[in-house]
Amino acid sequence: MTKKPLWSSVWKDFQTEHAWRFPEVPPWQIHRYLGYPIVDYSENLRAEWHWRRRPREILGRGVGGYVLVVVISILFLLTAPVGFVVEAVWLFTCVMLIALDVVRNVRWRRDYEASLCRLIRTMSRPESI
Repeated sequence: MTKKPLWSSVWKDFQTEHAWRFPEVPPWQIHRYLGYPIVDYSENLRAEWHWRRRPREILGRGVGGYVLVVVISILFLLTAPVGFVVEAVWLFTCVMLIALDVVRNVRWRRDYEASLCRLIRTMSRPESI
């Protein structure tokens, strides 16, 4: 069995289509949206565990992190010729962090959706009295 290089799997995850089956909501909200069906306890725990291990964005949500990157980039460019080298390293690092962020989110989302599919398959309607 041959292993694929790490870079090829990262590139594949970075290039995937982002057509998600479920909105990014916690499992207890999905449980509420579906009318509180009876669920398998272990599958519910799995879905909640996946939700809790959701990765945080490296540059944060919103534009604050990206504005910080641009400001630091401009400050590096204002320095002497050393600033150009530092700027190139800085921008390469930022691009790699953004790519890593995208790949981490795609992989988490794939695992979370698989967990939600398993949870939904175990659901049954509560029996009326």
